Amino acid sequence: MASTGNSPGKQWTGDLRTLLLGRGFRQLYAARLSSQAADGVFQASLVSYVLFSPERATSAGALAASLAVVVLPFSVIGPFAGIVLDRVSRQRVLVVSSVIRALLMVVLVGLILGGRTGADFYATALAAVSVNRFVLAALSAGLPMVVDVDRLVTANALSVTSGTVATLLGAGIGSGLRGLTGGDDKEVALVAGLAALAYVAAAVTASRPARLAFGPVEAAP
Repeated sequence: MASTGNSPGKQWTGDLRTLLLGRGFRQLYAARLSSQAADGVFQASLVSYVLFSPERATSAGALAASLAVVVLPFSVIGPFAGIVLDRVSRQRVLVVSSVIRALLMVVLVGLILGGRTGADFYATALAAVSVNRFVLAALSAGLPMVVDVDRLVTANALSVTSGTVATLLGAGIGSGLRGLTGGDDKEVALVAGLAALAYVAAAVTASRPARLAFGPVEAAP
């Protein structure tokens, strides 16, 4: 008996085509890819400096501090991000967060060049990762504003998967640059500088949509 209706594969392809034709989704998608690619470059600089620097041995304290940098923002900042994003423009959050992270990368460059491995270095890295929690939350919260409900699952799967790939590509670029240039502190600082430029590009990308393009429905100026 002949099957009626579209197969799951054809339906997914059709949903994907419709999503990519939507201007709002394309803008949010571009903001995600640029931001998460920059995250990958930043993570490459952080890992290279803390774990693989030929100029210093990795200590247990450094490993513990690195773990705290990764874990704390998810457990402490995460619960409050949604409250903020329900009150302010998510598009503005994406722009301002990328600018803040670019500035933090400039600070990080100076700390790396100075050979700093103390509280100032880890506080700067922690601040960058903490800001990133707001970015990821804004990207997720903005999705229902630019996608129909019946295509939300497809849009979320595409966005999350593509964002992960963008992060891996950014990390690969950062690690590759470090490997090609030797891997000492100056080269790691160069990778952090590249992350700063990548965050500037992410800010420019996020600045193009309208202020309330990604919600919320009502927000303060």
